[in-house]
Amino acid sequence: MAKTPADDIPTRFDLNLVRAFVSIYETRSVTQAAERLNLTQPTISHALARLRVLYNDRLFSRGSAGLVPTAVAERLHEQLSVALMAIEGTLDSRASFQPLHSTRRFRIALSDIGSLFFTPPLLKRFQVEAPSIQAEFVQLNDTLLDELARGTLDLAIGNLPSLHTHTRNELLFRERYVCLLAHDHSCTDAVIDLDTFSRARHVMVTSPSSGHALIDGALAERGVQRRVVALVPQFSVLPSLVEDSDLVVVLPSRVAELFVSQRRLRMAELPVPIPDFEVRMHWHARQENASAHKWLRDEVRRSLSGL
Repeated sequence: MAKTPADDIPTRFDLNLVRAFVSIYETRSVTQAAERLNLTQPTISHALARLRVLYNDRLFSRGSAGLVPTAVAERLHEQLSVALMAIEGTLDSRASFQPLHSTRRFRIALSDIGSLFFTPPLLKRFQVEAPSIQAEFVQLNDTLLDELARGTLDLAIGNLPSLHTHTRNELLFRERYVCLLAHDHSCTDAVIDLDTFSRARHVMVTSPSSGHALIDGALAERGVQRRVVALVPQFSVLPSLVEDSDLVVVLPSRVAELFVSQRRLRMAELPVPIPDFEVRMHWHARQENASAHKWLRDEVRRSLSGL
């Protein structure tokens, strides 16, 4: 049988070296690896030096975008990241998590609209329950499953049906779409009529998590087509675009309510029914019984399910 890099691990191999290697590989930086592990940069540099001696390989070289792993490092990460996750999973399931004293970093993936709506209540709760933890919020992307599996991402939150069969997940709430209009828009009814909706000038958000495909699909089934005059990448620009204009935006009701509370805007119901959607939190099965992760899920549930 062919020998693998992991076969050369000494009997008394230090688990902290594994943690250091995996962190360097995933961050592509000694400095960021040290921050993730709450260690000093010299400590991580010393660990990397020991690893290079153990494997008789440079493991990483410097590149324009950070450290570049060698072929040996690539093969090592495939094996060690899985082993580390399994080992730490057994330790986490037995150890109690002390939120008041923890300095752990949690990474949570959100959409642009999720960042606007979810970040404030989550940070407010974390500040009370675990004031020393670090919460890192990142954008949803195409590598969510890999990041959840590697443990570099703790949770993904949003309308993410493609993840349902690949993750453990929990419903936080159901959401519906409404129209957002300027406060003095010519349409003054609580429900925008179909003719006005069809003739209106629409702004559409083009981010992958915006739901515009679901909206347009539901409208097309009823023979309705939006007159889109502007496409923008983020929800955060919508209030300033719609206020004092004749523009119309279709977006989730909770975010519309947030914008209405901040600017001279108002909501109107759609002229045709569009299916509701689910907002769920997703995590990897390996994290199911980890005490720190269970705490995080509980806090997210308490913070967001009642919004």
